[in-house]
Amino acid sequence: MYDLGFGPNGLVSLAIAALVLLVGLWGWFLVNRASVRANEQIRLLQEIAEQQRQQTALLKSLAQSARGGSVADDDDLSPALDFKGFIPER
Repeated sequence: MYDLGFGPNGLVSLAIAALVLLVGLWGWFLVNRASVRANEQIRLLQEIAEQQRQQTALLKSLAQSARGGSVADDDDLSPALDFKGFIPER
């Protein structure tokens, strides 16, 4: 029973187990790092989309005030410029 840990075959099996453990930890590290980077990119893309929505709203209000028109519903004026629910391609 204790021959597995003390013989030459036992040392080889322990070395293989240690190597498999190190490779598994390395793989876990790479997957975890990729996941963190993906989450950060998603957060940045959401911030960009929000800034674009704000810029679009500002441009609509500036265009309306430049026309000298009264304040009306933006959806009726230009439905082609409505980017609500727009998901950019990846």
